[in-house]
Amino acid sequence: MRQCPVARGRKSVGDAWSIQVLRDAHTSLTRFDQFRKSLGIVPTMLAKRLKALTDDGLLEKRRYSERPPREEYTLTKAGRDFLPALIMIGAWAHRHWHRTAGTREQK
Repeated sequence: MRQCPVARGRKSVGDAWSIQVLRDAHTSLTRFDQFRKSLGIVPTMLAKRLKALTDDGLLEKRRYSERPPREEYTLTKAGRDFLPALIMIGAWAHRHWHRTAGTREQK
């Protein structure tokens, strides 16, 4: 039985950090420290997210320094194809967040 495309997409980008990593990759961030600084994420979690996004084919890892060993992450075609979804999520949140922001803060 084939998995629902929405469920499969959620599995790839539905955690707490993947969408933000992809957003930052779309703004030309490529290096671990750049992502960490932008997101304020702990290094172990960022490493997990980058590995998962690489394993899922949304990012490609490429070594740019041998000593010390350093990698950079760039969007694959699949990662670049996610840009319209990012824009739509942002537009949706912009239109509707004010309706739920007060309610969420009161809970």
